[in-house]
Amino acid sequence: MFFLLLAARLTLVGIYLLVTEIMFIPFVRFITGSTGQVISNLRYNKKHKPKELYLTNVRHLAKKMNMTYDKPVYVTDNPLVFGPFTNLFSRKIFFPLSDSEILSGTEREFAFAHELAHIKDAPKFIGEMSLAMVATWAFITVLARFAINLSAFIFAELAFIMLAMSFVMRRNEARADSVAGRATSSEDGIAVFEYYEKKVKGDGSGMTHPSFRSRKKRLERLFDPDQHQ
Repeated sequence: MFFLLLAARLTLVGIYLLVTEIMFIPFVRFITGSTGQVISNLRYNKKHKPKELYLTNVRHLAKKMNMTYDKPVYVTDNPLVFGPFTNLFSRKIFFPLSDSEILSGTEREFAFAHELAHIKDAPKFIGEMSLAMVATWAFITVLARFAINLSAFIFAELAFIMLAMSFVMRRNEARADSVAGRATSSEDGIAVFEYYEKKVKGDGSGMTHPSFRSRKKRLERLFDPDQHQ
């Protein structure tokens, strides 16, 4: 670096900073978003206590998906809960009240099936995350044999684990979409994604989720009758 021209050095520094920023923005958004979700639940659940609803259609969906689910659905008017989500540790499904009032019955069933799929495939998801950790350990073990500076080593390690985790989490969402589509219908799934696309005013793409556009295309491709004749 010292013997390079000043312009070349500045260019390399700019590229390095750009790559670092691209790497950390989604990671920071993921961490702060998850932390914010937990804090918002703890803060608002006292004021916006979720209603526990034992829904027969959810139990029927679970049975159709070869699983059991005997817990209620927690419907909340917490303004910081933008969409359905599942706590994999408690196996609780939370659903925004506003969404339950707007989505049709069959569209709600797709959303429930998607969350049930996360619960059903939790062991598979945990296994894939464990493999991502093992792959990261193997990567840094090999990388440590090369003479590189400490900062580059740390950035390479963080970049690898971020990419591995992102791949597993986005794969997990795609798998839940497919399972939910088979249990309900692709048309309802597409309608649900179109609704949330308008609600969040964006494509929904991030470290943990594919874009709404790609998710709709996947449902169209997987469940198009013309492609299965």
